Amino acid sequence: MNFVWFDYESSDSRVNYGQVCEASFILTDDRFKILEKKELKCKLKPNVVPSIGAMLVNNIPPEILKNAPLSHYQLVLENYKWFEKFRPAYFTGFNVTSFDIEFYRRMLFKTLIPDVYQTNTRGNKIHDVLPQVRAAKFINRNCIATKLNAKGNDSFKLQDLAEVGNFNHGTSHSSMVDCLNTIEVAQKVKQGAPEIWEASLNSAHRTDSEKIINSQKIFTAFEFFYGRLRPYLQKHLFYHNLYRWSICWDLKHHPKDYLNLDRGSLSKALQTAPKVIRTFKQNKNNVIMNKELGLKYEPYDKIGINEIMERSKILDQNPNFVNSISSILDDLAREKQESNQTELLFEETIYAGGFASPKDKDNMTKFHDVDLKGKLSLIEKFTQERYSYFAKCLLYEEYSKEQLPESLYNEMHRHFAKRLTSTNSEKWETFASFYKECDDHREKYKDDENKLKILEGYNAYVEEMEKKFENA
Repeated sequence: MNFVWFDYESSDSRVNYGQVCEASFILTDDRFKILEKKELKCKLKPNVVPSIGAMLVNNIPPEILKNAPLSHYQLVLENYKWFEKFRPAYFTGFNVTSFDIEFYRRMLFKTLIPDVYQTNTRGNKIHDVLPQVRAAKFINRNCIATKLNAKGNDSFKLQDLAEVGNFNHGTSHSSMVDCLNTIEVAQKVKQGAPEIWEASLNSAHRTDSEKIINSQKIFTAFEFFYGRLRPYLQKHLFYHNLYRWSICWDLKHHPKDYLNLDRGSLSKALQTAPKVIRTFKQNKNNVIMNKELGLKYEPYDKIGINEIMERSKILDQNPNFVNSISSILDDLAREKQESNQTELLFEETIYAGGFASPKDKDNMTKFHDVDLKGKLSLIEKFTQERYSYFAKCLLYEEYSKEQLPESLYNEMHRHFAKRLTSTNSEKWETFASFYKECDDHREKYKDDENKLKILEGYNAYVEEMEKKFENA
């Protein structure tokens, strides 16, 4: 199966409200031979204020934000078509499960493309190089060169890996360069830790991961926190009723120390460090290794295989204990949901609002095929208000004031003016937060004339944007 390597550079790291400004895709075969490339750049939407921090990282100049060849809507449609062209494939990148995939799904969601799970359905799989390179370095220090960060830990930033590995294909945080550098990292993983590479392919889809978990029951997983990767030899107990994640028992802990606890004491123990329960997320392309690997590392090597199997057997022989754990975790999840009663805005409902109905999917498809008059007629035909809202957003972003009905334009213009001119701490970038961040960077770079000139360019761009909302 081929690989589609992709990377996004965005206006903001907040996936619900930022937008992608630059996208690059590279199609390769399973031997990393490049078969095709594609690069897309788009204008910044009129209702999105960029984060100056993000702009300084991706170096997209204000001229591109204003004059790129595509609108954001056009970029999303091109992106979708390109991905469709090469399925089934591994959709691969660096840290894609946490960032790029989440951004892409929201791009589809807010652009009224019903196939929001395009990258992990109909044979497609999601493949993330970041957890692989961490695991590869852990089991084979010579697999890939790394530099140490300020805390003395290996840095797994793509830019640092490229610098130390001397394979930088250009300026980092350009989307095409990041794709090419990611391919280089993947090649080193495959060469230096082929068992990790193979395991990553085998866990590139939730169903594939669950087949392995259900078959092995006891397996080695890795978790990265506080700047370090840690191996866990764990036993799968059950899948969480709400989140569907694999709930596992860390076999460094003896179950007999917990079997006779009452429900309250057990609940407290489950929430107290060191954790006896580990959560394995099957949809994040985390590698799953056999139990023999975990037995090579402390403290499992000291415990030994016989004791590990005995602990596993005790868990199997005490289903009521396991059921109690499941019940407690269910209660904790419900309590968390009930305590968070904040009303979600439409942009935040990709996972909370359920799937689109057949009627809404049909209207979404029509929306992209008809002219402006047809698009306007579809707004009220959606059964869910959020889709009507997204339709109005798209029309506001794509058409001029003169082309739209006055009532629609005024409604959306005032809506976004209220958001962007807010002086509160918001979930999106506002004019006020942009200027504050810009001033902070001016102070930081007060002796760097080049940086100050760049900051002034972005500041002028946002000032010009702000004027359009002054009298809304």
